[in-house]
Amino acid sequence: MSQHLNLAPMIASEEVRKNFIKSFILVAFVAAAVFGASWYLGKLLGDVKVGVFIGLVIVAIVLPLQILTSKWMILSMSRGRPVNPNDLRERRLLHIAEGLAVSAGLRRVPEIYIVPTDVPNAFASGMSEDSAFIGVTEGLLDMMDNQELEGVLAHEFGHIIHRDIMLNSLVIGLISSLLVIVVIIERLGFMELIYGGRRRSRDRDSGGGAAVIVIMLIVLLIRPLAMLFGALLQSAISRQREYAADAVAVRLCSYNEGLASALEKLSGDRQYSDQDIESLGSKQLASMYIHFPDANELFSTHPPINDRVKRLRNMY
Repeated sequence: MSQHLNLAPMIASEEVRKNFIKSFILVAFVAAAVFGASWYLGKLLGDVKVGVFIGLVIVAIVLPLQILTSKWMILSMSRGRPVNPNDLRERRLLHIAEGLAVSAGLRRVPEIYIVPTDVPNAFASGMSEDSAFIGVTEGLLDMMDNQELEGVLAHEFGHIIHRDIMLNSLVIGLISSLLVIVVIIERLGFMELIYGGRRRSRDRDSGGGAAVIVIMLIVLLIRPLAMLFGALLQSAISRQREYAADAVAVRLCSYNEGLASALEKLSGDRQYSDQDIESLGSKQLASMYIHFPDANELFSTHPPINDRVKRLRNMY
């Protein structure tokens, strides 16, 4: 008996709901971290309201920049070009996408772009249904049959339906804002160490020495800890969205084997070389692709493919 039969059957819509709740909780953690850093900045400045206001201003600047420049940056980094409808091999992408758009109830078919690399992969992007687009590598076109290709595209449609790219941009923007606030705290900490030394030396008998140690620890650790926290949360959110998109693919295709078979083909034992990563547009785009192997599972933006395949084959 195959190993996947040991799992309890899952309903695709229920899997989507559970992963949405988990993603919401993780995003709330990021937002809470930004607020906490802003609050602490205010404590250092002597006015919590000022710190929170500075944090809000930073978020208000960083988030729009992230959202407005994302499409240009993604297509520039991946070197994506529009699909050629006169090419029979590429035309099938349009036919499959049109059928999935009808099944998903979308108002328009997402734009399709071809990424010039033989590494089989695909991604979706766009802030909304009207701006959504999908990238497919030449390697994926060569490797997949129509059923498998439909499963992959349906997975990417899942990201579009759930506006995962907007969620990803929100997370990246919040983490970037957090790091900016942390840098300000770090600088204020250095200033406190330098210019507050005389005052603390006078207060040494009343605990000034302990204050110096605390400030030094904050200055030294706050940035690496913030970066570690951001990377862990971003990876965790990305993994949850992959599970949810897999579940949507099952719902759109009305079967699970197309995507399951495609993921098995994408898996293998291959780890991406530096050249592979560069051909896909750099590791900065890792969370967007349907599969991006990472030796460090803790920071991996994708769940293990074996786990995804088991879930898919027990989903209906």
